[in-house]
Amino acid sequence: ASMEAVAAAVKATGLSELVATLPNGLDEMIGGGGRSFSGGQEQRVALARALLSSRPIMLLDEPTAHLDIETEYELKETMVPLFEGKLVFLATHRLHWMLDMDVIVVMKQGKVAEIGTHQELLARKGAYYELIGSQLEGIH
Repeated sequence: ASMEAVAAAVKATGLSELVATLPNGLDEMIGGGGRSFSGGQEQRVALARALLSSRPIMLLDEPTAHLDIETEYELKETMVPLFEGKLVFLATHRLHWMLDMDVIVVMKQGKVAEIGTHQELLARKGAYYELIGSQLEGIH
């Protein structure tokens, strides 16, 4: 990848401050005898690597699970535009992502319960509606 693409991925995943503290910057050796990171930092590095790939299909399984919610919201703002032109499968329990998805597949007990857009699924008042309601109840 070009340095411009690497810089964009670093920024999009919130790694700029971390990279600035590393003695060798982007050339710092990590893992396998190199520097070790926290779970959240490792997750961001993995996400940056995924964003740099030129693959047209991405599978992201709880890509922000180790991040606090404020950091996740910040990253989401920069990540969603990078999904343009790609088929992205995003598995998550954090439902705020759903507003940015073209199609939502709701799983219940290992089976597909519903498929549709955010608005369609809310209107059906089924499994997705219940999930949204239960997550909102947890906030109050």
